[in-house]
Amino acid sequence: MDEPVLKYIWQADVPAADPRFVLAVMARAEQRRFRRELATTIGLAALAVALLALAMPVMEFTWRESFSPYFGNLAILAVLAAVTLLVPQFLPERD
Repeated sequence: MDEPVLKYIWQADVPAADPRFVLAVMARAEQRRFRRELATTIGLAALAVALLALAMPVMEFTWRESFSPYFGNLAILAVLAAVTLLVPQFLPERD
């Protein structure tokens, strides 16, 4: 190649960034990030399932012996707490 041709190419007015290239690089980075977060979520879910499978016999005994008679009261308490916390979120704020 001739030096004037190279000099012309290097001195040509090129944009600072190619939008399609930037978008492609960002898409690849986002795909890697999504896959990493998906693998982390799946791993944590598998770990939670394994821990629950190990702890379930103890939890079943505890439920039967101590919490089962009070389930109705606990359900009412949970509903009242949810209503108390969620209703203000749905009502518009007044000045």
